[in-house]
Amino acid sequence: MANTRHTIGLRPIDQPYGNIRANYYEAATGVALYMFQPVTLDANGRIIFGVANSAGSALLGSVLGFADDSFCPLPNPYLAANPGLAYTANSAGLVKVFVADDPNQFYVIEENTGGTALDAQAVGASVSFTYLASGTGNTTNGIANAVLLRATAGAVNNGVNSLRLIKKWDKLDNAYGNYCKWIVKIDNHFMTATSSGGVI
Repeated sequence: MANTRHTIGLRPIDQPYGNIRANYYEAATGVALYMFQPVTLDANGRIIFGVANSAGSALLGSVLGFADDSFCPLPNPYLAANPGLAYTANSAGLVKVFVADDPNQFYVIEENTGGTALDAQAVGASVSFTYLASGTGNTTNGIANAVLLRATAGAVNNGVNSLRLIKKWDKLDNAYGNYCKWIVKIDNHFMTATSSGGVI
């Protein structure tokens, strides 16, 4: 039975420790951000969206939620770009973004199509992600359009790709092939990288 397409972004799961560690960071409101979007930090320590299929670009984690300056939920399920008075930012024009940021965190992401499908031999490979042609996120459900870019899967390469394949997600309705859901971890993490802006 073929897999069902269901874009889920880079979604944290309760592995490997049975919980998800997350922290609030600040973000400017000039660029839209979505739930389960891969993100990193800019030179000012503010959240920006992760660059897709970019060699050497470190990731911090994935978005779990948003809040205004008073820690109240936003009116939309995503952070709209330049929202005007839709919600309250602080005096610097920043709002809060809740990010799963543990370097050991596992995530689930959907494989894209085109080229050769990944199989069990791909476990352990480094791989990047991309955004669907419709943009970085869905403004109806608020979920990021990030998918696994299977054409980039390769051997260990010291963090050139941003993710590492752990295994196929163990579900009865999940098979190798188009739209397969994979468990991954960030291979080039902002908090452990020695290059690409990461720190120790």
